[in-house]
Amino acid sequence: MRKSIFYGALFGILLGFMIPSAAFAGGGGKGCSNLGTWFGVTPFLPDPNQPPPPIPPPPWDPDPTYLSGWSVTVTGKSNNKGTNLFEYPVFNPKIRPDLAVMEPFKSAERIGNMRGNWKRTGGNTFDYTFMGFAYNASNMPAYIAKISGQVVLIENCQYQYTTAVMEVFWPDMNPFDDELEPAFVIPLGEFYGHRAKVVSPPPIPYQ
Repeated sequence: MRKSIFYGALFGILLGFMIPSAAFAGGGGKGCSNLGTWFGVTPFLPDPNQPPPPIPPPPWDPDPTYLSGWSVTVTGKSNNKGTNLFEYPVFNPKIRPDLAVMEPFKSAERIGNMRGNWKRTGGNTFDYTFMGFAYNASNMPAYIAKISGQVVLIENCQYQYTTAVMEVFWPDMNPFDDELEPAFVIPLGEFYGHRAKVVSPPPIPYQ
């Protein structure tokens, strides 16, 4: 039986109203490239015991930028489609307390790296899907996680605004069957990423 869990749905709606269309006007011209590595950022120190607060669009002034724990490497032979590698080692696979008491979340101890695909849908907009496993204490799959969403590049292509919805499948389910309903559908909210860049190393003090 499908269970749609609208965690963060109200937060997502409210945040959507908080982000004016002008926030995306700094996307940097038609056809920004999303290739490269991006790190999740937030103006608040992450608190694993609390739901994420609404985040205003960056840049933040003053600039208390913290890494939120995830990163994604986007590759492709063109700027229109390709693959991505998503890593979130501090992600809580139990999601939240009311899910942590039921399977498959109760047995899940960690989330593995996820891989998937992306495609351009507009000048600075992209769709993506990636998939991976949550593992139990014996390093056996507890569930399959498939995450999909949209990405918008903003602020001269230095930031990305991302939405995310997780579909959860039991390990013996086929996540490639489009007619198969997932066991759970969990909105994860909305996030921001910052593009990584190459910098020159600082001078080494004379010893």
